[in-house]
Amino acid sequence: MNMSSTINFEKIVDISLDNFCWQKDAIIITGPTCVGKSAIAISLAKKINGVILNADSVQVYKNLKILSARPSEEELQGIPHFLYGYVDGSNNYSVADWLFDLKTTLKNIKLSKKVPIIVGGSGLYINAVLNGLSKIPDISEENKNLSLATFNEIGLEKFKQLNSQIDPEFIKISNDKQRLLRAYSVFLQTKKNMTFWHKQPREGKLEKNIISIFINSERRLIYKNCDFRFDKMLEKGALAEVESLWESKIDRSLPISKSLGVKWLLQYLDKSISYKDAVNLSKRDTRRYVKRQITWFSHNYIPYKTILLK
Repeated sequence: MNMSSTINFEKIVDISLDNFCWQKDAIIITGPTCVGKSAIAISLAKKINGVILNADSVQVYKNLKILSARPSEEELQGIPHFLYGYVDGSNNYSVADWLFDLKTTLKNIKLSKKVPIIVGGSGLYINAVLNGLSKIPDISEENKNLSLATFNEIGLEKFKQLNSQIDPEFIKISNDKQRLLRAYSVFLQTKKNMTFWHKQPREGKLEKNIISIFINSERRLIYKNCDFRFDKMLEKGALAEVESLWESKIDRSLPISKSLGVKWLLQYLDKSISYKDAVNLSKRDTRRYVKRQITWFSHNYIPYKTILLK
């Protein structure tokens, strides 16, 4: 059974949140995937005249309504939702892009006198709201092209080695193509590596009075809910969404191609693996993602209140 279907979210809002929430300029609701953040946010929005803004790095894509678990029209319950399904997957959309869009949207919401509720489990997005981003200078097209040309000339493994020589710390935590290209282009532009820039004072954090709430549950229950939800996504047509990406010959290095479920379903459509393997590997990766989320939040995030669902 879907864990969220057994929970009285209205009661959770009444018991777990106090009047302190209503005095804030914005509220953050975050936690691991499949834990019930959206349902709690909607219950809270109905109580405090709120609107909901997405902080999930996959739900921004218009191409993945089902596979990103974007709330349906029925689930929205008439609450205005922003920053959902507005980016085409062919774009290399970044956390900096999202933070800019968030701030632009918040300016418009302020005029409506509604309470913004920022909801999602993407740690980098939440961190950008609370702490800002590293101040890395703009990179010229010349250096971006030079980085790509170098990659194409020497290949992935040698390009990793090149970046490792420049920045051994960064390569330990980031070694996919797009991040490697970005790291090398930054070095070409500034003669400083990414680790240097990440240690510099950040800028761009949301200058608002914010309360942050972390939603969690027993890991075995979250894992069970992840498996249940992925099966439901497939029943609703998730494979057809990925097939559209496959037919468009989507660049496999783009963020959307690495989204949970997309990677392995693309390989199934390539006839590289079986459908059963694609499903099982997608579920496995989702459980691993939950584990990484919980670990990341435990080390990088101190919420005002934690709600443990049982």
